[in-house]
Amino acid sequence: MIASLVPECASVCDIGTDHAYVAIYLAKKGIAQKVIAADIKKGPLMQAEKNITLFEVEGKVETRLSNGFEKISEGETECAIIAGMGGETIAEILASEKGCKYFVLQMQTGHSFLREYLIKNGYVICDEAVCREDRKMYTAIFAMRGEGKKLTDAEKEIGPVLIAKKPPLFYDYVRYRLYEIDTILKNMKDSVSEKKAHFLYLKDEYEKLLKEEQNG
Repeated sequence: MIASLVPECASVCDIGTDHAYVAIYLAKKGIAQKVIAADIKKGPLMQAEKNITLFEVEGKVETRLSNGFEKISEGETECAIIAGMGGETIAEILASEKGCKYFVLQMQTGHSFLREYLIKNGYVICDEAVCREDRKMYTAIFAMRGEGKKLTDAEKEIGPVLIAKKPPLFYDYVRYRLYEIDTILKNMKDSVSEKKAHFLYLKDEYEKLLKEEQNG
């Protein structure tokens, strides 16, 4: 899913590469001519280097021990991938990005926070994708610099492009997020609170989206 959002380009940096699977895939498929696989920890980078050798992409994928964009030079890469982190952490890393044109972002939590950050800080959400792995579902964002439109609360949480395009897994994803909301509400002790009111509002918005499915 992440790789599907990366445009063909000369250079990509994969921030928080872990074992470099995405970086290797991009190199093997010729999507990127060069990939910098960066991570803040030495352990994952050591495994990444083994994988790079195993898949014979030594000349195309380079590892760097880097805290975010710290070891990436200004304008060195066209596209930045930041995946597998919370939305707040991704936003912190983006604050020091080094002149990339394209951004592929995959957040585990903080969906609303990240989308709101993008819109407020000069990014446009151009595309989004959703996938399922076992019982979990994930979304990713393709963004560029530009002036984005204000988002509704539902768009911040689910994704404006996903709501507009409604790809095959869209309604399954809405049900997945609705289940999360129901679980949170069941565990809330306060009968009345601003936080609970917000979750009830989101629940209502998700249910409205699911009614669209029922109505064809």
